[in-house]
Amino acid sequence: MPLRGPRFSGDPVLEECFAGRHRMLDPEQGLPVKRVQAALIELGRSVGPKGDDGIFGSDTGAAVSAYKASKDPPLTPTDPVVGPGTSKALDDDLFFDPPTLDPAFGEFAPFVVAHRVEPFVARELAPLMSSPLDSWRRMLAGGALRDLSSGQLLGIVAQSRAIDLRDPYLAVADTDQGGGVSAADHFDNQIIPGAAVGRTVTFRVGGEPRAFILVGDDTILGRQTIVRASDGTRAAVTLLGVVVHELTHARNLATTALLRQTLDSDTTVYADTALAQASSASGAGQTVEVLDSFVGEMVARHVHWIILKELAGTPGDIAIRTLRPDELAGAIDFYFSDVTAIYDSNGYGRAIAAQGDAVRFRQLELWLRVCARQIFSDVQAQDDLATLLFNAAADFCAERVNDPFVIADLDGLFPLPADFH
Repeated sequence: MPLRGPRFSGDPVLEECFAGRHRMLDPEQGLPVKRVQAALIELGRSVGPKGDDGIFGSDTGAAVSAYKASKDPPLTPTDPVVGPGTSKALDDDLFFDPPTLDPAFGEFAPFVVAHRVEPFVARELAPLMSSPLDSWRRMLAGGALRDLSSGQLLGIVAQSRAIDLRDPYLAVADTDQGGGVSAADHFDNQIIPGAAVGRTVTFRVGGEPRAFILVGDDTILGRQTIVRASDGTRAAVTLLGVVVHELTHARNLATTALLRQTLDSDTTVYADTALAQASSASGAGQTVEVLDSFVGEMVARHVHWIILKELAGTPGDIAIRTLRPDELAGAIDFYFSDVTAIYDSNGYGRAIAAQGDAVRFRQLELWLRVCARQIFSDVQAQDDLATLLFNAAADFCAERVNDPFVIADLDGLFPLPADFH
């Protein structure tokens, strides 16, 4: 009989501990360690000042030993090791009957039990469901719940547990995923481990796009950063931020499909079409992929900024209404020029920036208008606010083409320069 509770169930390492085939101890690292640490914290035990960081050090070992000694009868030996007895006891202590109603995961509990949602992701989303009905937080979590329920979103899982989605994927995916690629091959090709902090994978059901989301293990462990090109400083990547990002990408499956049909010769999208075509021909990637990455990143980072504003106490709609177009344009210019690693795979953005302010502002104007055509929110009134703001920022950039200057105030995206250290 496997582990029962959604915190541990299905984790290959913890199932091996439970079966007596693996012993978790110092210096083991990874998501299974984080799961044990989180369970101990939930039971009121400290695992050290760094919390559930996924590193089994002396503090975690001491917490395991103390937990084993506290049981009646004690789990012997009371050494700093997680084996069959400890994994079973932790699983039993946190088991909620029925697990599909486990309050730790709220309305996402059934999807955690079905291994379609990573437990740590559910812990990020569940509290947002109790946010005000007109909030962006509620929109984000409610949209995720709706799409999981309908199957539009197959799941949100850790990269190391992507295989959990294979059977439900094969049960619905079209046999041919395009270009003669079978459903099985498409899935296996997409879940190959990589360095991505998170990724939205698109597949087809009845010819229509659906998605599942993979979150990098290092993202869940709090070990990912993004880099500022000019000085090498870094900003932390959070699990909530990646979840917001990927849910925003998933919301835009249809608009992204249209966007990726953009030709390099399209003067309404590229400030230098000859450069766009030459960059595609360089062998470093298609310029439309650069466009897609940039637009997706800016839209998602704006939604993340709104969510953080709400969590800090400012209603999202007020945050948008009080954000000036020049501030948003400045923030987007910062990413275009100084955080190129997140989008500029073939160097098109850097080459545009090298042509001077006028060309850069022209490109920013065009790409801001593309951003404005994306979907920011499932709630029409919220989406309209963001659309108006991005178009106003595009207008500001258009004015700067013949009158360029350095934009001093940056806001409306996250992270901002002050968040890089």
